[in-house]
Amino acid sequence: MSNLTHIPSKGTFNIVLTKTISGNTVLKDPTCTFSYTWNFETNEGQASLDQIDNSKLDITLYPEGLSGTLAFMSNMEPTSYQVNGQNVYIYRVILMIDPNTGEHKAGIMFNQDGSTIETSTNWSEELVDINSLFKKYSVS
Repeated sequence: MSNLTHIPSKGTFNIVLTKTISGNTVLKDPTCTFSYTWNFETNEGQASLDQIDNSKLDITLYPEGLSGTLAFMSNMEPTSYQVNGQNVYIYRVILMIDPNTGEHKAGIMFNQDGSTIETSTNWSEELVDINSLFKKYSVS
């Protein structure tokens, strides 16, 4: 992948989650700040969801090993966070970065049971079924 890469080995960026693809919206158009580091020679790295709407979170995301993309997912029990003074449970977080175009996509599964999924506008369910991906790694 290193010869085709057009993105830096580390970065920080914002993604707004504008689509609710499952359940009832928990946060309306939240701005999520992500950061990542990636070694293209060893194909190793990690990412984090640093904050939502200026509320600090620091949720670590681990590489998922999907071909042709940098894909990261959290691996945690449903956890309560204060976001804009509101108590929200985050069940799972996923981040995808296209190494050729630099396009960023993200989704968050909310509530203790993961019943709400909010994603970025550019999330394409044809590429990856977020419901299956989230459920594959769900905490029992």
